[in-house]
Amino acid sequence: MRSNKLLPVASIIFSCVLWGLSISLTKKTTGVLFFPHIAFYRFIIASIALIPFAINRKFVWPDKKDLPKFIVVAFLTVPCTFLLQFAGLSLTSGTSASLMIGMTPVMFAITSFFFLKEKLSLLTLIGILISIMGIYIVIGGSVSNNNWAGDGLIILSLFTLSVSVVFSQQLMAKYSPLVLTAYTFWFGTVLLIPASLYLYGLPPTALLSTTWISLLIQGIVCTCFASLLWNFGLKKISIAKTGIYANIEPITGIFFSAILLHEVINFQVIAGAFLVILAAIIIEYPQWRNGS
Repeated sequence: MRSNKLLPVASIIFSCVLWGLSISLTKKTTGVLFFPHIAFYRFIIASIALIPFAINRKFVWPDKKDLPKFIVVAFLTVPCTFLLQFAGLSLTSGTSASLMIGMTPVMFAITSFFFLKEKLSLLTLIGILISIMGIYIVIGGSVSNNNWAGDGLIILSLFTLSVSVVFSQQLMAKYSPLVLTAYTFWFGTVLLIPASLYLYGLPPTALLSTTWISLLIQGIVCTCFASLLWNFGLKKISIAKTGIYANIEPITGIFFSAILLHEVINFQVIAGAFLVILAAIIIEYPQWRNGS
């Protein structure tokens, strides 16, 4: 019984660790490829890697009336979110990007207020203010060569991701998380390709083996495998509770930025990370405690 409870938690935690790793790998790859080309390769690889799971699970084609919703979710999730995020990563540091991504729960709360008319509780407002303080510490000081424009693009990517979650809620009631993820990746990749080619033309293929290995890890491990682990955990753990574990992503992102990118973790980084993660816990704790 204990192992049955620990396995879903472990899968959620490991998926967040992999997403934290992907920040550093993507940042490192921006020194070799333009950001649209990184997204191009990453999601083509992830889409291909998902095909065996689709065959084994006997995926059903979405109902005709749901296709527009799938396309909207795919467009917001893949081209919008990741082109903005990768563009931001090409400008700012991996450490700063990790902290910006730690604002995801804050952005979800704000998006729910505007799109779903959900009330912002006093705790949520306090969490938002604390998160803003943490981000100000990071952006206000020169933390690991951060760039305010790059940080802003990453925050904007969180907004498009949050809006996509709002639109995907109706689909989640009808389709499994795995099915929704697969079609989101496939449709999103189809929409991403022309956007990527328009921005910087055909991606180069004459790349070093280390670059190809990095792209394969990003596509198969950090995108496909991490998403499957997350979906597995969602079968046993509520979305509200997974939010607490999702705070591992910015922590591991900072850790891998120090190891792989040799970025300095100074007092500003620690203080900013503490406030951002504290804000996320404050916002999510009531839902986590109630299991809603």
